[in-house]
Amino acid sequence: MQPNDPMPGTYNEGKDFKSIRGGSTIIITGEKGIGKTTLLRKVIERSKRRFCGIISERFERGYYVEDLKTKEKIMLCSEDPIGFKFRRFYFDPEALLFIKKSLKRKRMGDVLVYDEIGYLEVEKKIRIWDDIKEPAVLIVRKDLVDVISSEFDGEVFEVKEKNREQLEKVILERIRKW
Repeated sequence: MQPNDPMPGTYNEGKDFKSIRGGSTIIITGEKGIGKTTLLRKVIERSKRRFCGIISERFERGYYVEDLKTKEKIMLCSEDPIGFKFRRFYFDPEALLFIKKSLKRKRMGDVLVYDEIGYLEVEKKIRIWDDIKEPAVLIVRKDLVDVISSEFDGEVFEVKEKNREQLEKVILERIRKW
């Protein structure tokens, strides 16, 4: 690796790097099922920082969200009718309130986590933008990275099979420097 070479595993439209230096936001992206949430969980486990916010967990027909402070978990969406339909899932309105409350638990020194920003957030079916405060680690759908990264001053990392373990170390180091 040469001195000016990009950090392996970061993102830029087909290349491996995009860095908007100076901010305290890390955006993690990658293909569906590549291990974005698993990587984030490992970072949270290994970091000495406190985290708040939400992390998602897929199940056969939908997703749960977990509040990182309280450890409470609730079903966010399902292919089965549980609330309002948006794209392919039905969303529980109570889960959206749960997310808002979770984001408001951020205290001084906490790193905010939001897993995963998708069309629900971009199309403002849930209003989270006023609650996303740096420092933050955001997981973002790959097809929305450009939209989201234009709003935050930070770095975008694309998870790939070949870079997952290395990215864990890189992201931990970035968080340590905040």
